[in-house]
Amino acid sequence: MLVCALPPNAFSIKANILINKDGLARLADFGLLTIVSDPTNYTTSGSTVARGTVRWMSPELLDPDQFESSDGRPTKESDCYALGMVIYEVLSGKAPFTPLKEVIVMRKVLEGERPSMPEGAEGAWFKDDLRGTLTLCWATQPESRPSIEAVLERLELVSGTWEQPSPQVNEDSEKDDNYWDLTTDIIL
Repeated sequence: MLVCALPPNAFSIKANILINKDGLARLADFGLLTIVSDPTNYTTSGSTVARGTVRWMSPELLDPDQFESSDGRPTKESDCYALGMVIYEVLSGKAPFTPLKEVIVMRKVLEGERPSMPEGAEGAWFKDDLRGTLTLCWATQPESRPSIEAVLERLELVSGTWEQPSPQVNEDSEKDDNYWDLTTDIIL
């Protein structure tokens, strides 16, 4: 079980991450649902490709013909890729490849590009060890990705070194002094 303080946006913008009444994160939409989304809202997902949500899909799911060992079905390795994208989204507050259209995202992923890591205050959570973990999750070749268990072990180690970044204050919104005190158990 990974326990860490999450940024405030982690609770408000995830179309496919649900928080239950106990504050536990639950993942949804693995291509089993069709979400009707606003194409101008990049924080919602759209299941426009069979069996998945493009921004979180691994290269072998986007184009199985490029990968000899892939039949286009989700695997533990494609789940690892998606987990890396979920971690990116939760900590950055942005869906992967925001604000690009999904057809562009598909092309970029298939060409080996991955989301750029935020810099400065926005990238406070993205220390070198986390960047390394995400890079492993996003390996182009499925067999090069770690197991989910290995990712969780690494996150457990990484989270022990995290210092909570100073909150970004939006002067136009009300300040909630207790907001950064929230913690969530992430159970996969």
